[in-house]
Amino acid sequence: MADAAAHGHEGHDERGFFTRWFMSTNHKDIGILYLFTSGFVGFIAVAFTVYMRMELKDPGVQFMCAEGARFLSAATVENCTPNGHIWNVVVTAHGILMMFFVVIPALFGGFGNYFMPLHIGAPDMAFPRMNNLSYWLYVAGSSLAIASVVSPGGNGQLGSGVGWVLYPPLSTSEQGWSMDLAIFAVHLSGASSILGAINMITTFLNMRAPGMTLFKVPLFAWSIFVTAWLILLSLPVLAGAITMLLTDRNFGTTFFQPAGGGDPILYQHILWFFGHPEVYIIVLPAFGVISHVIATFARKPVFGYLPMVWALIAIGALGFVVWAHHMYTVGMSLTQQTYFMLAT
Repeated sequence: MADAAAHGHEGHDERGFFTRWFMSTNHKDIGILYLFTSGFVGFIAVAFTVYMRMELKDPGVQFMCAEGARFLSAATVENCTPNGHIWNVVVTAHGILMMFFVVIPALFGGFGNYFMPLHIGAPDMAFPRMNNLSYWLYVAGSSLAIASVVSPGGNGQLGSGVGWVLYPPLSTSEQGWSMDLAIFAVHLSGASSILGAINMITTFLNMRAPGMTLFKVPLFAWSIFVTAWLILLSLPVLAGAITMLLTDRNFGTTFFQPAGGGDPILYQHILWFFGHPEVYIIVLPAFGVISHVIATFARKPVFGYLPMVWALIAIGALGFVVWAHHMYTVGMSLTQQTYFMLAT
């Protein structure tokens, strides 16, 4: 019995709390960290949207006042001067947090890190330390995004109210450094996701169990693999666009300023070259989860496994050639509009 008790503790984790959760290179621990952190940021993002719903539920303006933001229903229309900047800040913060700091980290970073190695028979991710770095870059980016809401911004108020897409000339003319913090937050989120994508691709290709060929890999792992390629190919493009935004704001360049020969439509093309694959970055892991859950609880293999794999790959590829269907109102030629309509 004593021997059995001794052997029973061999697999016990002897690391302290700080070492385990702050310095971990274990894919399960990091996946849990991603899920909990994205859940926390999600509560903040949902609070913003609840605040918007509070304002919209009655006619007039009750909460977003020039006299200051209010949170109690005692506020009345009569003693509240409407303040559109607060609304714009809340919309911007909600969008940036949900897009970059909740959905991608939860599905790709959380579920991907936890389950992908298990599904392919790998002992861990290919680059465990880089996995840890990826998580902490995400935490730093989340902190900057939240800090931007309470930092000096446009109209002598707090926060930047330009929308999550950060379109110039709004973003280039917004005063204060709240806008710069938001841009740096997106930069850090992108760096985190790119490192995670490199890790996922390498793990998927090099660390499958012996005998597990590509078309024996579970669909969830395939969905994470395709998502990783979307991240790796689209996020550096977005990074270039927001770097140009930073230099337009702070260093006198005119990439997006018509007065200096720039073109704000260029920013839209670059943004949506990322923005449309972003839709699939969000939804493909969810497709993989649903496929796996249904197969598990139906106790049957997925019908049409091979077409589903190729469909995931095709969705990823086609996602890169339809971006300008977000831009039909910017004055594209009829030829361009026709192509993007047909491709879509």
